[in-house]
Amino acid sequence: MQICYNVRMGMFAYFKRKIKQSSYARKKRKCGVSFPLYCKAHGVKRTEYQGALAQSRSGDKLQLIHNARGDYPYNVYIYSVDLNRILGYLHETLAYKLVTLFGAGFCRDAVVKEITGGGEYKYRGCNIEIFETMEYMKDRQTDLRYLRS
Repeated sequence: MQICYNVRMGMFAYFKRKIKQSSYARKKRKCGVSFPLYCKAHGVKRTEYQGALAQSRSGDKLQLIHNARGDYPYNVYIYSVDLNRILGYLHETLAYKLVTLFGAGFCRDAVVKEITGGGEYKYRGCNIEIFETMEYMKDRQTDLRYLRS
């Protein structure tokens, strides 16, 4: 009798996990995203972001952090792990898709693919590659209070 109960509970846990995985896959299809994603940083004309972009290099680790603020419920910052500074934010449409997929307050990994502009151009920008993982911040202190101020 005990064996039957254990098998039944094991099967219940297995199917529960499968249902959860399939709902994530369904959300992913509904949002129309596939990883890795490629996009540009927005809002880069601000002085503090330009300073951070001037110090950035291709291959720098980034973290995408959802932080709803006032009239911007889908605000997702692009945070440089190496520089400990914000480089910009994601476009509203992509941010909406990611918040729908991962939920409020998510963090995801990204990397700088290319720094654009500078020199003869007035502003710098950056192209980024977004991953589905959240590994870059595990070994660091995650004190991001300044994002909430």
